[in-house]
Amino acid sequence: MKRTGFIGLLIGFVLIIASCANKGPVFEKYHKFDNNTWDRFNQVVFTIPMEPEESDYSISLILKPTEKYEYSTMPVYVIITTPSGEERMNEIKIPVKQDNKFIGKEEGKPLIIKSVLWKELRMSGKGSCKLSIENMIPKIQTQGIAEIGVIVEKVEH
Repeated sequence: MKRTGFIGLLIGFVLIIASCANKGPVFEKYHKFDNNTWDRFNQVVFTIPMEPEESDYSISLILKPTEKYEYSTMPVYVIITTPSGEERMNEIKIPVKQDNKFIGKEEGKPLIIKSVLWKELRMSGKGSCKLSIENMIPKIQTQGIAEIGVIVEKVEH
């Protein structure tokens, strides 16, 4: 009797592990800036391969500012072009500082800010998405941005 219970427990554990194994991002990529400086008209473009079936995706922008970043937000303009040719735009202000202190900064660790661009973006069609990100700060160069990245996750319903 004990052996049957143990085998059932083991099978249940294996099923839980297997169901969690595919929960990671379907795409994750980063772009580093020379001298931690993002030029105003330097659009960063990510090409995201997509699966052929129709799915919902959550798309997040990762911002990694340094101590030299002087603004309370990081305004960006984002354009996504889906495999079917549809374009969607989004202008967001990513919160970086509050009361002149970095939000969520832990002592001795680099700051990583994750902002959701689209929560459940439905896409279909085989091919790739193009995601273009533009710095909207009205200066030629913005110092204090080490890198930006994109994380795409499939939304399970």
